[in-house]
Amino acid sequence: MSGLDGRTPEAELINREQRAYLLDAVAALPERLRRVVIAYFFEERQMKELARELGVSEGRVSQMRSEALVMLRDGLNRHLDPELLPEPRRTRTSRSADKREAFYAAIGTRSAYHERLSTRSVAAAG
Repeated sequence: MSGLDGRTPEAELINREQRAYLLDAVAALPERLRRVVIAYFFEERQMKELARELGVSEGRVSQMRSEALVMLRDGLNRHLDPELLPEPRRTRTSRSADKREAFYAAIGTRSAYHERLSTRSVAAAG
């Protein structure tokens, strides 16, 4: 049995859960990275415009976007496909590891399972 778009009910639930985790991960990003992701990917704004708004260079906006994408990838993998999570890098302090773990935890606690299976909008990420 499949829906009008050809997806099975199971595939639709998986898609909703993945999308919800993505929105939770975007919402859990540090503020400036979240602003870049929402403006660039969801609002389709130009880097030049974002750079002016944030008071940084376009190159810095690109770096912020890249940093956010790595965080999002790793955060989603932590919850949806943990074997894809890269081995943690050894650092002098555990502060970066603590921040990473706090980000992962924030993704997992932003919404309950039943909320993830309902439909949500991008506005929920902001």
